[in-house]
Amino acid sequence: MGGCFYVPPINQRPALDIKPRSSDPVHRGDHGEHGVILDALADDPEGQFVAFQWRVYLCTDATDFATCDQDPITSGIESSITFDVPSLRADPDGAGPAIAAPVESLLVILEAKDDHGATAKPADSLIIPVLDADPSLEVDQHRLYGGVIGTPVDLFAVYGDPDDTAANVMITWQAFSPSQVEINLADIVVPQPDDLALAQVGKRLVPNAIGLWDIVITATDPVGQAVTRHLSVPVGDDKPPCLAQWSPIAPTGGVTLPITEPTLFQVPIVADDLDRFPTIVGDPFLGPTTFAWSIKPPGASARQPLVGVTGNTAALDPASFAPGSIVELRVEIFDRNATPISCADSDQSCSVISTACIQRQTWHVEVR
Repeated sequence: MGGCFYVPPINQRPALDIKPRSSDPVHRGDHGEHGVILDALADDPEGQFVAFQWRVYLCTDATDFATCDQDPITSGIESSITFDVPSLRADPDGAGPAIAAPVESLLVILEAKDDHGATAKPADSLIIPVLDADPSLEVDQHRLYGGVIGTPVDLFAVYGDPDDTAANVMITWQAFSPSQVEINLADIVVPQPDDLALAQVGKRLVPNAIGLWDIVITATDPVGQAVTRHLSVPVGDDKPPCLAQWSPIAPTGGVTLPITEPTLFQVPIVADDLDRFPTIVGDPFLGPTTFAWSIKPPGASARQPLVGVTGNTAALDPASFAPGSIVELRVEIFDRNATPISCADSDQSCSVISTACIQRQTWHVEVR
C-alpha cells in the first residue's frame, strides 16, 4: 500500500542588521542628544515577530574581546537602543577609575529569535570606533625685564581636556636657543584658573643668548592625542636708559626758560629695562639710574659738575646770578653699562642710539 506523510515547513532563521541613526563620528564622552542610537533591522522569511537582545561593550580594540570590559555597559530588548559613551572603561584591576583605560572602540552585539524559536546565527555585531578629543592648550609669556639677556622670562600653559580632564593631560616643554641648542627650564609656582576644568603650569627661562628663542609646549592625553604650541621669545641686549619725563619744560630753538625764584629741576621718570627710575628696591635684577648734573655759569667756557647732586633733582636759585644772566643746567643719565654720551657739548639733548630715547637734557635758563 502506498501512503503519504505531512511534513510541516522548516522555520527559517531571521536575518539581522544593525543600523546607526547617525553617520557622525562617535567621541568619548558623547552623551544625551550626542549619544549613540542604533536600530535593529530583522528580515524573517515567514514574517514572524522577532525578539531582540542587545549588548554593548566598552573596548580598547573591539576586534579583540580580551581588551573589552567583561560586562556590557548596557543591554536592551527593544528594536532600538540608545546609550552614552563613557570616557573610560571599567578598571580591569579594580583599583578605581583613576587608572581605567580610555574607551577607544565599542563592540555591539545583537541577537534575535523569532516567535517560533528560530535564532539568528550568527548574531550580528558592529564595531564602532570611538574618537578622542584633543586637549586644549593656550600659552603665554611674561618678559619681566623686557627680554634682556640673562634676565628671567616666565612661560605659562593653560590646558584641559573635554574627555580626560586636565589632571590626565601631560605637559612637556622644550626650549631652543637661537642657535637651536636646547636648555632646561625651571619650574615656577603659578595660580590656577577660575575655570575648574582647566589647569595651569609655569616655567622660567633665563636666556643666555641674544635672538629669537623657540619654546615648544605639548599637551598629550592618555590616548596619545597631542597638541603643540610655540612661543617665540625675543631676547636682546640691555638698551640705554631713556629720559621719560622732566620738569620744568626745556624750550628749544634758542628760547630760554625765565626764572625769578628758586626752582627745582627734576627727572621724575627714567624708562629702562633694568636701571629705571623709580626703581624697585630689593629686586635682584633691577638697579638705580645714575644721574649726572652739571652747570655752565654765565660767561664760563667749560661746564662744571654739581658737586654732591646725585639724585634725580637739582635746585637753582636765581639770586646766585646777576639779572639777565644765561645759565645752562644739564642732566645726563646712565645705566649699569655707563655708555659714554658722545654728542657735541653744544647739543641740548643727545641719544646714544640716535632715536627718540635721549640720555641728555639741557635747560637754558634766563635769570630775572
